[in-house]
Amino acid sequence: MAAAPQVPFQDLPPPGGFPQTIRYERYVPKRGPSGLIIFGAAISIMAYGWYWVGHTNAERRELRREKTWARIHLVPLLQSETDRDHVRRLEATRKREADIMKDVEGWNAFDLKAPVPGVGKFGARDASAAEPVYHTAKYVPPTFVYLPWGTDTGWWRGSKMFLKNPEYHKREDWKEARARGENPIE
Repeated sequence: MAAAPQVPFQDLPPPGGFPQTIRYERYVPKRGPSGLIIFGAAISIMAYGWYWVGHTNAERRELRREKTWARIHLVPLLQSETDRDHVRRLEATRKREADIMKDVEGWNAFDLKAPVPGVGKFGARDASAAEPVYHTAKYVPPTFVYLPWGTDTGWWRGSKMFLKNPEYHKREDWKEARARGENPIE
């Protein structure tokens, strides 16, 4: 005879439930602030930080404005110092030239407004003309610095002019004069 199959026994609470003295539910004590409080604290800390960022930006902007206006007010002083230095250099150049050329008759010392032999209208080369280099009555700041002869500077910063003489063999008037058999330097 075959044995009857056994039905598995399931462990269940007693009828009417467990007594209250047995704690079967999970009991986790409340630890720390809630998510809403943490979120509010983070927002308030960021708001405080952004307040100081704005405050610092305003202060930096004010300092930048003050620095800019200080520079604007210093420009005339710096320009006058530059002009004084330029006049001093021009006078030194004029005296040096007068001393060197004292034996040459009819030589005028360095003068930017004087007619220059060999210069025609608009700066064109013309051996028969003599025009001033500057055609204006107002002050024209020069585009190069006058330095003593023999100073090897190459290019001067801020200038578009080369301080040394141009290469004569590349000029058109030099080539034409050489082709005719003339000395272009005379």
